[in-house]
Amino acid sequence: MTSIDPADPSAPLDAIGPHTVEIGPWRRRLILYQRIAGGFMIFKGLSHWMMLLGFGDGPSSQFVREALDVQAATVFFAVIDLVAGVALWLGSTWGAMLWLLAAGLQIFADVALLELSGFNVLLTIVEVLLVAGYVIIRFMVHTEAERRR
Repeated sequence: MTSIDPADPSAPLDAIGPHTVEIGPWRRRLILYQRIAGGFMIFKGLSHWMMLLGFGDGPSSQFVREALDVQAATVFFAVIDLVAGVALWLGSTWGAMLWLLAAGLQIFADVALLELSGFNVLLTIVEVLLVAGYVIIRFMVHTEAERRR
């Protein structure tokens, strides 16, 4: 281990920091992709909150008329989509897992709860395409890391 001499600023440092981390091109793409997917999930979560709060229709008038299972799904996805979106935006590893869980549950909800609107189905299709893109980019990051070893 190299000791740091405060009198000699040219002495080598053994510090861990951004200058010691090597980020490949696919890792950079993954970070950008996670930001895009995080932004989409935040938008999706806010759209659930808009329906929950009755934005534009008066105080929760549309939400109150929905069936109980649709109300429960709306509340669940209003919370989970925002949490997954923020976690993806920040690049946390558990954010991607939460996103995959939320996407799977969203597909299940769209199949099981046929009363969901067409806009939610459209958002789910976009989310499935984003997940597929994430899996491909994640594979490329793994391949890139294996080549470096």
